[in-house]
Amino acid sequence: MELTNVTPSKSEMSLKTVPRQLWDFRRGMATARVLCQLGQDHGLSLDDVLRDSGLGPAQTDDPRGQLDAQQEIQIIRNLASLLPQHRTLGIEAGCRYHVTTYGLWGYAVMASPTLGMGISMASRMLNQTFSLTTNEVEQVGDQIMVTYHSDHLPIEVRQFIMDRDRAAVVTLQREILGRPLAYRAILMRRPEPEPEVVEAYTELFGVRPLFNQAQDRSLFAAALMHEPLPQADPHTAALCEQMCKRLVDERGTRTGVAAQVRDRLMRTPGHIPDMEEISAEMGMTSRTLRRHLTAEGASFRSLLEEVRSTLAEELMTRATLTHSEIAERLGYADVTTFIEAFRRWRGVPPSEFRKAQGVARPGAGGPVRRRFIPR
Repeated sequence: MELTNVTPSKSEMSLKTVPRQLWDFRRGMATARVLCQLGQDHGLSLDDVLRDSGLGPAQTDDPRGQLDAQQEIQIIRNLASLLPQHRTLGIEAGCRYHVTTYGLWGYAVMASPTLGMGISMASRMLNQTFSLTTNEVEQVGDQIMVTYHSDHLPIEVRQFIMDRDRAAVVTLQREILGRPLAYRAILMRRPEPEPEVVEAYTELFGVRPLFNQAQDRSLFAAALMHEPLPQADPHTAALCEQMCKRLVDERGTRTGVAAQVRDRLMRTPGHIPDMEEISAEMGMTSRTLRRHLTAEGASFRSLLEEVRSTLAEELMTRATLTHSEIAERLGYADVTTFIEAFRRWRGVPPSEFRKAQGVARPGAGGPVRRRFIPR
């Protein structure tokens, strides 16, 4: 397939004018931990990896901590300068960013009904990720074209970051879909590198990249955007459950049967099982399950409310989904039912809660990103 004639659309950004808010945002400390572990696995000390970044071990261990984009770039600069012999270090780094690394943002993408809706949400909320490149997603004919931009980054770390960000996308796609995404072509601006690097790219993407191209791009069939996400995939379900369980555990400890029921409620995003279904899975009648919960001072309804209210609050403040998107991911039939439930939990509607938390309505203010809408 000849792709060298694919020309940039008129709507593409000029990298000279990329708004800093599209990449120079504060990000979770999880990315620093991934990069630090990468360096240590290659024999570097933590001090070497963090040198001149303004960060120390205590800060990187803070689960709620954040760092600036420039601090992350400095860590990457340290890795690239201290490990120049590792030509595929950026690829290795990107493969370490799992769904769980992204916290509730990863959950929100994973719980999307289709791949297209997940990509649509993800592209709108790039500042909930660890990306340093910026990208655009558009449909051209029967294929999806994802263009990555990096000219705003320091030249000495540009290729590392491009490799890292593209490998991270592939890793997310595999974990969310339960299998590799079938790429039609991978375009790269860089000259063709050493054979071992070409081999690493080919293994990562499933196709051999085309080098010396005008843009850094990934192309795949548009039909894939309508494919339902396999939320019941065992690996995907385990990742999702792990994220949600960690969050809810932070809010209150449960033991015994109540803990089992609560964990089951978190296992399948978008499908909340009823009491009959859970009791059958546990090998008892719903009456027996209700009796166990009552003895532990709990009820099925209270556990369901606990899970939904905790996830709703986090999705609004950290993943910044719309109310409709949150309602969908928490298994509500419509947004009105969700809003009424939230008012019952917090005493105010979701919009007022967000305002009190200083969280802007999704899409309000800030730079405008083109949002991909699957056809």
